[in-house]
Amino acid sequence: MSRFVRPALWTIGALAAGGFAFWLLLALNIPYRSTAAPETTPPATSATAPATSAPPPVPAERTAWVTGVRPGPDDHSAVLHVDLPTCAVAPHAEVTEDGTAIRAGVLFRAEATADCPQRPADFPIRTAAPIGKRPVIVNVTETWGQAAGNWRKCDEHLGCEPPADHCSPAWVAQLEFSAEAEFPGTTRACDQNWLIHDLQRHRGQAPSRVAYRWAGNGWASFASSQGGGCAEILAAEPKFPTALCQNLTPPG
Repeated sequence: MSRFVRPALWTIGALAAGGFAFWLLLALNIPYRSTAAPETTPPATSATAPATSAPPPVPAERTAWVTGVRPGPDDHSAVLHVDLPTCAVAPHAEVTEDGTAIRAGVLFRAEATADCPQRPADFPIRTAAPIGKRPVIVNVTETWGQAAGNWRKCDEHLGCEPPADHCSPAWVAQLEFSAEAEFPGTTRACDQNWLIHDLQRHRGQAPSRVAYRWAGNGWASFASSQGGGCAEILAAEPKFPTALCQNLTPPG
């Protein structure tokens, strides 16, 4: 029977020794390394994605200043002469038309802060219908047209083809505009080379008499007078015809 008791005692002793070792490990609080694979923590992500820089804005189109208009090779064409910055990008002419007028201009893109000098340039334009007597409007309000086969800037009072009669009210209206008169004056005498016109430039101011000579493209003043007759006018220009002034009363 002793052969059975001895193994049992060995077993109990082994279990007791193992339990004591485990209790001792807990009491000493010795760390141990787990053989299991460690958990991985995903890297922290930003709450917002980094902002991407926006592309620079495309410069707005600008309009070149038209300094002249001349005829093209046929009756459907003309040439715009412009001042254009040397840094202009993709310059091009644009035309709109109707039965009475043609609007034209040269558009381009350039940085507003770009430092680039102006240079002259020509841009041909073409119309769907013959240009004929239709004016070409540039720079928003300037009007150019044909007169006696040539192109010229049209006048507010004279139009594109000035009247042949130098005593026409259109020529007189032009001189009043040039004199900055606030009120219409009175023509006292006129032939194709000489004119006497009474002007009232400002309200409350007495009219003044002005004598003009024809200067080829309009009337040019050479004398003024506050009295009647010819004395003050002839003192400034002896060639003035006395028949136009000798019977005139003072301006009033």
